[in-house]
Amino acid sequence: MKGESHKGINDYVPSLVRSTALISLISSPLLSAATAGPASETLPNVVFILTDDLGYADLGCYGALGYETPNLDRLAKEGIRFTSFYAPAGVSTPTRASLMTGSYPKRVGLHIAVLPPDTHSGLNPDEITIAEQFKGRGYSTCCIGKWHLGLLPEVLPVSQGFDYYYGMPGPNHGRSDLYRGKELLKKNSEVEYDQITLDYTKEAVAFIRKNKERPFFLYMAHSAVHIPLYASEAFRRHEGPNGLYYDMIEELDWSCGEIFRTLEEEGLQKNTIVVFTSDNGPSGVAAPPLHGGKGSTWEAGFRVPLIVRWPGKIKKGSLCHEMATMMDFLPTLSGIIGAPLPEGKETDGHNILPLLTDRKAKTPYSYLCYYGRDGNLAAIRKGEWKLHLLEPSERWAGKQPVKEALLDTKPATPLPWLYNLSTDIGEVNNVADQYPAIVKELTELALSADKELTDELRPAYVE
Repeated sequence: MKGESHKGINDYVPSLVRSTALISLISSPLLSAATAGPASETLPNVVFILTDDLGYADLGCYGALGYETPNLDRLAKEGIRFTSFYAPAGVSTPTRASLMTGSYPKRVGLHIAVLPPDTHSGLNPDEITIAEQFKGRGYSTCCIGKWHLGLLPEVLPVSQGFDYYYGMPGPNHGRSDLYRGKELLKKNSEVEYDQITLDYTKEAVAFIRKNKERPFFLYMAHSAVHIPLYASEAFRRHEGPNGLYYDMIEELDWSCGEIFRTLEEEGLQKNTIVVFTSDNGPSGVAAPPLHGGKGSTWEAGFRVPLIVRWPGKIKKGSLCHEMATMMDFLPTLSGIIGAPLPEGKETDGHNILPLLTDRKAKTPYSYLCYYGRDGNLAAIRKGEWKLHLLEPSERWAGKQPVKEALLDTKPATPLPWLYNLSTDIGEVNNVADQYPAIVKELTELALSADKELTDELRPAYVE
């Protein structure tokens, strides 16, 4: 494949891949007779695609060069793209807990680092997840891919509101077994990791086809582009130090394209909301013009791509610069489908439907907290101002080559560090000495916000 002109992923995937996919789909248990309900014209389907460690600058529509992401670029042209969207953490587990619950990770007790491969804890079954919100409205629910919210039967996806699960519940490919529901399919040493994106895609396509006559919620949680890097043979075309990373992103884009194509073939596109984002910033790869990367509380650790398409509701080619977060999807999607918010469970996210549909809408956030890998509140943003109270973590260790970008350089001056993100998105010029009143205001706000969360936190599940 190396040296060929590139016309887009779908143009060069060998016929063998599509043939293999067809055979797998035919034999998949997902294609067994479904309990079909009437097609809904009022309740939209939802496909939520979450990538792993994809940085802010890793898609063509966000300025990436050297490789192509035609399917995701098209999604952006057909929907809305956000430039100030945040994961609620710089690492995986806390972000996923936040997506499921609509809360800061600290509020649900999963804000410290990530769950290890041998963990005996996870997302508390007492939490009302986004999947349970959909089930309450009669949706078929499916989780495919990386879970990372616990390995015990009590906390697996099928115990947290999902009808169907296929994927690896542990930290990541290479360190996690493969499951269908609660059934162990393969130990981690037996999994063909260069095939995992293909496998996840086949499962997703099968689920959509099976449930085309009823409303569905598909949570597609890719392992890509987390290290170790794997790409199937059909996508290995790039050379150079970043080659395999580029290959993996193009395979991810192809996977998204297959899902989009399936929606179109089944006549579901007009009534399906598609969300695409990442769980945190990139590992070992920078995200210019942002500072830092995965695991840090610099902007590149938290600020990630977000694209949303909803035909007829979201204006094509929209761009939103207002602040929003992963916590917003539980309240937003709950509002869209008419599901009341979980009773007795405080949520920190907001219904951002106005941001999706009205170009004049403003962010519902008065401030945003940045929690570090150690669980401590490290930074806070209010409007254009961001204050670092604790030193950001160093770049997440990884073996990927580093692109040209801002590194984890630190000011020579002592903490706290203050940046104006409207003029200094790269967090280069510390202006704390020039604005002592703003430093004082944000420091007090951070202490107050952290105390509120600490006083109201709910425990994670521990065996």
